[in-house]
Amino acid sequence: MTGHGAEDGRTAETAPGALAKDATFEQVCEVALPRLYAFIRAQVASRDLARELLARVFLKAVQRWAGRRCSDATLHWLFRAARTTVIDYWRVEGKGSRIHVPLDELKEPAARTQNPEQTYAAKERQATLLLAMSDLDEDDRSLLALKFAGQRTNRQIAQILNVSEAVVSMRLLRGLRKLRKRLDGMGVT
Repeated sequence: MTGHGAEDGRTAETAPGALAKDATFEQVCEVALPRLYAFIRAQVASRDLARELLARVFLKAVQRWAGRRCSDATLHWLFRAARTTVIDYWRVEGKGSRIHVPLDELKEPAARTQNPEQTYAAKERQATLLLAMSDLDEDDRSLLALKFAGQRTNRQIAQILNVSEAVVSMRLLRGLRKLRKRLDGMGVT
């Protein structure tokens, strides 16, 4: 058996998060929703704002794709629409805003065995990271959010942005360097 997930008996079509070649719009939305939300949430100040922007993306998607058969290209289109929606928000509504996230609003760490001090420290690191990302330009912020929050591969990002994988790799490296420099400036090691 070949393809992703073959070692555990699954094909690419049945792997979690994979789309069938002729997926329904609802199936695409089901796969995309958590990653799109994470992608948007990594760039804005609150859950409510992230939900509002996600709703805008899905409204555009329903108007364009509802009732049609979809593919991975639809998923890439959704990420492009989300990226544009976030950029539009920052240009029009979010001018001068920085990401300030209350610690209690951040996602719980995966390990339930952590004590409250470890949990608080993890939330504090996440808030610091979001603050540092808010200081990046919109292209770097968007690219890093696609990679890490949106869980896109370099190839998928290249398709979303309509650039080569080499350009994505180079821009990711530069963006990570800028983020590291910003974190160093904030005293985070």
